[in-house]
Amino acid sequence: MEKRTLRSATRAAAAKEQNAEHSHTGASPPAAAASSSSPGAADRFKPLYKPNPISKNAKDNVTKRVNEDALLRKQRRDDLVSAKRFKLSSTKASGEEAAATAEGTDNGSSFDEEKEAELGKEQVDSIHTKLKSGSKTERAEALKSLSDYLSTHSDSPALLTMVSSKEFLSLLEGLLTGTDAEEQLAATSVVTNMAAGGSTELCEAALNTAPHLIQFLDSQNLALVDQSAWALGNIAAEGPKSRDRLMDNGVLPPLVKLLESKDLNLVQTACFALSNLARGEGANKDALVKSGLIRPLLHHLRVDTQPAVISEAAWVVVYLTSGPDNVSTQLLEHRLIPLLVEPLKQFLDKRALAIPLIRALGNIASGPDNNTSTLINEPGFLEAMLQFIQSDCRPVKKESLWLMSNITADHTGLDLIKVIDAGFIPVLSQIATHHNFDIRKEAAHSLVNLASHGPDYAKVLPHRELLPGFLDFLRTKEEEMISLGLRYVQLLLNSGIPDAAALLSEMNGVDALEAVILADGRDQHRLASLLLDTYFGENNNGSRVPTPIPGTPEPSHISGHSRSSMLVNN
Repeated sequence: MEKRTLRSATRAAAAKEQNAEHSHTGASPPAAAASSSSPGAADRFKPLYKPNPISKNAKDNVTKRVNEDALLRKQRRDDLVSAKRFKLSSTKASGEEAAATAEGTDNGSSFDEEKEAELGKEQVDSIHTKLKSGSKTERAEALKSLSDYLSTHSDSPALLTMVSSKEFLSLLEGLLTGTDAEEQLAATSVVTNMAAGGSTELCEAALNTAPHLIQFLDSQNLALVDQSAWALGNIAAEGPKSRDRLMDNGVLPPLVKLLESKDLNLVQTACFALSNLARGEGANKDALVKSGLIRPLLHHLRVDTQPAVISEAAWVVVYLTSGPDNVSTQLLEHRLIPLLVEPLKQFLDKRALAIPLIRALGNIASGPDNNTSTLINEPGFLEAMLQFIQSDCRPVKKESLWLMSNITADHTGLDLIKVIDAGFIPVLSQIATHHNFDIRKEAAHSLVNLASHGPDYAKVLPHRELLPGFLDFLRTKEEEMISLGLRYVQLLLNSGIPDAAALLSEMNGVDALEAVILADGRDQHRLASLLLDTYFGENNNGSRVPTPIPGTPEPSHISGHSRSSMLVNN
């Protein structure tokens, strides 16, 4: 049995909810960033995760999700900032950012009220003039306004023209290399928002300031250090080219050193930058490990109590565990699993802040079966996940269900009795039959995986409750859902339950299978035909009726409470 490729766009949804609930003001970024799987960043996790047997092959799954992400990127270019963070001035943040939080607006997206009004050329020219002024007060006012405009009008043609000009870049260079600490901080804030916007030109311009930002990481001015790390994180999120340029410029050692700081806000920002250096195709995860990152990173998971800091550190772990096996092995040797599981209980009401912990555990579960066994037996894991799959936060629910689908895909199945005893089947069954198709599909994967371990496991499922939902899958046009429905029907009919075919016939399952035969999928057509020919014959009227199967055992009328004991005995 195989495990599943990670879905796309999960972290974008996480960032949207997370930024809305946990946005910071001043120099501090919001809690956890979005990932490479967001609509605005089309890079994907490598096919480390094992593909589900009902899907196509792993390569096809990854290709499909890459294409979906590319389409989303075209549709929502502004959401590139879901892997980045704007910096708003403290005055603006206290009002508009608070309003955005109350309304559930993504902090990475521009404020709708301000975007209704175009940024005029006169306003942009005024900023440009003040930046060249001999008055420090006017320059400070211009830098503040420019930083805010970049966060609310990043697509303004007038603003883009001005900020991309050689004259402006020369002014910015002068401010960054000057001796005035306040102007350096304000200029770095401008660079932060240049890198957070969706313009390639602005991101390229921000990248050219990287040597100064890296130098600032060794400053005694903590506000400047924090803002520089934030800006570098935004630059790294732009893509492999920017990320690799930063690595070539030596950004890694000073960033890792920041993890030794006693300022947890600075640690959080450093983790944000490090996570963007670790994400995406081609990221040099071995270099991150060789830089000495693991020990200080896991130290913060071990001793910190602030959810935002733990969440940010966990995002770094997410990308490290999606890389080469040797990196994951080193992390696991440092007792990573307990460090991720132990905080789960305090994240039950933290909504999207919990996602990196769940995602990292999902990466671990997608590996060797001994990882799955360790997770199942880790104290508190199953109890927490049973609550997470019932979360009212959609990204958390989907991520948790994906994790459980990899848990139930354990090849040995020896520890799955504990999953059943923990009460997952009733909850997964309720989700699989009473939610929207995308959520139902996630729960259905776990149920099918459980049933795939043999007839005794299949008999544990409440088939009369589940079957109508899986037959709905057969009637859709989505190939993955049709395959999922067919796999469930196959497991039900092969389970040895004597009235399985009659139950299918009673619920119009024959019609659903015949509809699959008329569909385009050749493999699906073949399986549906095989099931019909094996378990259903034609009567005198030409209708399909259940065919008795010789040697079918009698029903094992076992109560729900004693079913797990049956599995142990078998």
